[in-house]
Amino acid sequence: MSESYRRMDNSNVDPFHIMKEKIQTAVRQLEADMATWRELLRKTNTYSNPAFQRKHNSVAKDITKLKQHIKMLHKTIKVVEKQRSKFSEIDDNELQNRKDFLSETKAVVDGYKKLINDPTTKRKRAEHKQKVEDMRAAAPVNDFSTLGDHKVAARQEEQEQLEAKADIVLDDMQKILERLGGQADTLDIELAEQKDLISEMGNEVEIGQSGMKDAIKKMKKLLGTSSNSKLCCLFIMFLMVLILLFLAVVPL
Repeated sequence: MSESYRRMDNSNVDPFHIMKEKIQTAVRQLEADMATWRELLRKTNTYSNPAFQRKHNSVAKDITKLKQHIKMLHKTIKVVEKQRSKFSEIDDNELQNRKDFLSETKAVVDGYKKLINDPTTKRKRAEHKQKVEDMRAAAPVNDFSTLGDHKVAARQEEQEQLEAKADIVLDDMQKILERLGGQADTLDIELAEQKDLISEMGNEVEIGQSGMKDAIKKMKKLLGTSSNSKLCCLFIMFLMVLILLFLAVVPL
């Protein structure tokens, strides 16, 4: 029988939930550490950066410890399965929940272990190491005798930071260009719409001018037929003026 369940027999306290809480806390910490590990792997030289070295060793130890805890919990579940009558307070539903928790936690931990041991990760770390060694080989001997490894690491780290800043600047420029391109497209659409409106107004003006010309021609034709017609028109206009004056002066 598992040592944990021997203690449970003596104290009537189920150790599973205590161990489960510890594992959950450790997994949350591992997730946070792995996020930092990924960031350092992506942005820094893993060979010359002491922070990455410390974080890599730390997560590797935590993964090993978690796998040991998971293995121990797996043994306790096997004990309960083999002696169901002895652990009547653990029903089938609770037993299945424990199995599910163990399976999910194991998948998370195994995933992180696979990530740090992935061939792509190892290849990238090897490239970082080669890059530092190439820099050492290219530098004068006296220079490296005074600088030391920590100076080389600082120089490499500075180079990595400059490259990261350059990437950020390029990303910002790309976003600005995309935004300007969108504004230019919007301006082209507005100009096209205004051009159509101006064209329509021009057509209406031409139609109005044509109608006005026709009216003037007809008026000239009417007035220009004979002097009698001109006199008749003037007389009619004079008569209308008199009528209007009369209406304005004489009260109704």
